[in-house]
Amino acid sequence: MRIPRVYTNAQLEADSLLSLSAEVSHYLCHVLRLVVAGAVHLFNGRDGEFAGEIIQIRKHEVSVRLLRQIRSPGKSALVINLGLGLSRGDRMDFAIQKSTELGVTRLTPLYTEHGEVRLHPARLENKLRHWRKIAISASEQSGRIDIPEVCMPASMADWRENNGAGLNLLLEPGGQEQFPERIGKSASINLLIGPEAGFSEAEINWGRQRNFAIVGMGARILRTETAPIAALSILQYLYGDMR
Repeated sequence: MRIPRVYTNAQLEADSLLSLSAEVSHYLCHVLRLVVAGAVHLFNGRDGEFAGEIIQIRKHEVSVRLLRQIRSPGKSALVINLGLGLSRGDRMDFAIQKSTELGVTRLTPLYTEHGEVRLHPARLENKLRHWRKIAISASEQSGRIDIPEVCMPASMADWRENNGAGLNLLLEPGGQEQFPERIGKSASINLLIGPEAGFSEAEINWGRQRNFAIVGMGARILRTETAPIAALSILQYLYGDMR
């Protein structure tokens, strides 16, 4: 039976006791139906991943004894900053989940000219909390030892300003450029993917002026939630940990 993995922001150290949050405790006891002496793995991006054993179950709290470190902390050699046009319905949730599984480092929802989603300030914090929970759950499932950063929605200009140097790629149906075979010494990629209706011509020109390669994905037009899966898979295969 697969041992469940749980993310925690708490400090992890062998031979220590840790009380889990009410939400995580409910999941372990009432969803997975773990009992005292049940095995669980806990991880965070700072201390690595630890094997643990449930030693006490209370109404809203599970206590775990951390036994030993089973994975050391570490970061991917490839940093991928994804700017993704805001989309409707469950598409954004799906894209965040799959991008997390495929090793994205930072994901920023983008306001674009053709994007139809405009989040009201009153809803923004709840939406951001929801997206971050999706990223945590996907990291737990996929074996990631860190959690990608899900940032506040931003304009394309603000997104670019907040990301450093690296290989700049803008996905666009009909784009004439290809993924480069080599990226030199750069270990950082800034990737732009549009909403359902794609980028406007002005936004594509904006990318060209800022040295973004306008990259096509072959003869097919991919949905906004499918494009990150295809692009991230290619990038991880070419430059990351899927080779």
